[in-house]
Amino acid sequence: MTTQPPVRDRRTVHFGTGPRWSLTQLGLGALTTLGVALFLVSLNQASGSLDGVWWLLLLVPLTTLSWSGSGLPLAQWALMLLLWFLLTDAASFSWWSLPGAVGVLLAHVATSLSATTPPGGDIGALSLRRWVRWTATALAVVAVVGATAGALVGRSGAAGPAAYVIGLLGLAAGLLLVRTSPPADRT
Repeated sequence: MTTQPPVRDRRTVHFGTGPRWSLTQLGLGALTTLGVALFLVSLNQASGSLDGVWWLLLLVPLTTLSWSGSGLPLAQWALMLLLWFLLTDAASFSWWSLPGAVGVLLAHVATSLSATTPPGGDIGALSLRRWVRWTATALAVVAVVGATAGALVGRSGAAGPAAYVIGLLGLAAGLLLVRTSPPADRT
């Protein structure tokens, strides 16, 4: 007589006629919203003010949770990063850009993790550990780039453009690294 391993009962939530959502997926949606909120608060502080209509971007992650694997989150972040460049002073550096970058990272990681599993699914421990390692590495890079930009701000000559080039090269290298070697579950 063989015994079957116990089946783990997943808790799910059902909204209207849509799919059942696991608590993990809803938590990732909340983390994405927290990342957007952190970015918007940082932008508000760095720019001096932010019109009330832009705060509606907080609703996008939770209302579009089922589209996490699409280009919609990328389009939202493109809009929000464009806002940062339009609303902050040119050639200036604000230390608020560091928590803003952490907000971008938090929302990106949560959205990416959400896209790896179906709405009612959970994330494996191995996959979660890999994503935590990658996120910690990215946070270290945010700190280094922020410190470098803070040291170069206000310098005359080629230091300002050099900081932009260094930042863009770091961003391109990070995107290439994640794109070519994503921290996916190898089971």
